[in-house]
Amino acid sequence: MIKKEKEENELLKRIKEISDYKYALDESSIIAITDQKGIINHVNDNFCRISKYSREELIGQDHRIINSGYHPKSYIKDLWTTIAHGKIWKGELKNRAKDGSAYWVDTTIVPFLNEDGKPYQYVAIRSDITERKRGEEELLKKIKEISDYKYALDESSIVAITNQKGIITHVNDNFCKISKYSREELLGQDHRIINSSFHSKAFIKELWATIAKGKVWKGEMKNRAKDGSAYWVDTTIIPFLNERGKPYQYVAIRSDISERKRGEEKIAKILLDIEHQNTQLVDFCNIVSHNLRSPLINISMLIEFLETCDDENERVQILSKMKPVVTHLNTIFDELVESLQIKQDVEVDLTPIDLRKTIDTILMLFDAQINQYSAKVNIDLEEATVLYSQKYADSILTNLISNALKYKSPERTLKLDIKTFYDEKGLVLSVKDNGLGIDLNRHKNNMFKIRKVFHVHPDSRGFGLFITKTQVEAMGGEIWVESIPEKGSTFFIRLNSHTV
Repeated sequence: MIKKEKEENELLKRIKEISDYKYALDESSIIAITDQKGIINHVNDNFCRISKYSREELIGQDHRIINSGYHPKSYIKDLWTTIAHGKIWKGELKNRAKDGSAYWVDTTIVPFLNEDGKPYQYVAIRSDITERKRGEEELLKKIKEISDYKYALDESSIVAITNQKGIITHVNDNFCKISKYSREELLGQDHRIINSSFHSKAFIKELWATIAKGKVWKGEMKNRAKDGSAYWVDTTIIPFLNERGKPYQYVAIRSDISERKRGEEKIAKILLDIEHQNTQLVDFCNIVSHNLRSPLINISMLIEFLETCDDENERVQILSKMKPVVTHLNTIFDELVESLQIKQDVEVDLTPIDLRKTIDTILMLFDAQINQYSAKVNIDLEEATVLYSQKYADSILTNLISNALKYKSPERTLKLDIKTFYDEKGLVLSVKDNGLGIDLNRHKNNMFKIRKVFHVHPDSRGFGLFITKTQVEAMGGEIWVESIPEKGSTFFIRLNSHTV
């Protein structure tokens, strides 16, 4: 009797435990029980609450009543195949409530087996994961958006990522394309690999100071590709900050503005040419107003005298005075025409010029003066043959050698050094003398202007250096001078020519 009571107590205790488990499960989970065909024969309150169906609407139905149509048929087929074989199925299901709203449940379906090992019912235990799935969907949406932005950025821009020390950790295809370096050549390097040395150290220092403080830097940069070609990029560098507000990496987003910069350079050159032409125009106006006014007034007065004079001898004298004035006017007009003609020579014939032969030929023209002054001429040509205009080469050398002879010092024997040499920009021709020299503190701004003379000499017209500068610049070169009074002068001409 005691044994039977004990067994009954144990059974009641076991039933109580099972009841407690069922209560806990009902309170915490969404429960449905179906027969072996999937027909619902039990649902708990949580199932009704989440599906928004009443218990009466659910009993006798199968789970198609809450099918959202989200999952493919193969997914549902796999579910049924698993539980039909007496195996537990676990997964996530998207269902649809009575009001049409969707909800997600984390699902475990447990088959209950008969004595033959065949399922006679299924218990589906679910938990609501709708909020989590919404979060995941939002996250995936954000990731998709970011991925789309990245794709758009990669397609449209030149992108590089570096660590806080400036070491490149990522480059996109556009970076490789414009820099002509492979990805393997760029990764692990810093941006000095594409440094063109165009920008000053102060410019680069300011860039780094800005981004190191966590601020965005924007500007234009000239870089150099692997093949040596230069390119310009409009650049934005964004620092990514860690939890302490310090940069841990930098993202540089660039766009190619090489064509725009080339256009700007062309416009700047055109504006410089216009400014230069305006300056020349002012010079010509000054010549006309200053150099032509007096001769014209003189001629006008002589004509008045001629008109009022009855004496033939006086008329002859007046006419004789007019002739040199007219000759002087013709000279001025000829000079203007010559300089204007140089400006119009947009296509100058370039031929291989033997500089040594050209110099020797010009020196022969001054042979009498060189002998008379016992001048010493030294010729040292690092490059003797260049592609240049022969008529300009003759004119330039004639003017410079003529000036050296014209303005020699009476205190010493004239020394004339003619040489060519290379500097960082190319081939330079220099003509050096030990003559009177020029006070550049006084005359530097007027050195190559027309009708400017710096020493008294009967043959000085102030035209030689002006025409020389005009010819040099017409060839794309430049001319400059170094001079010390009573020590001598050296004229330098950048030939801007191709050696032959």
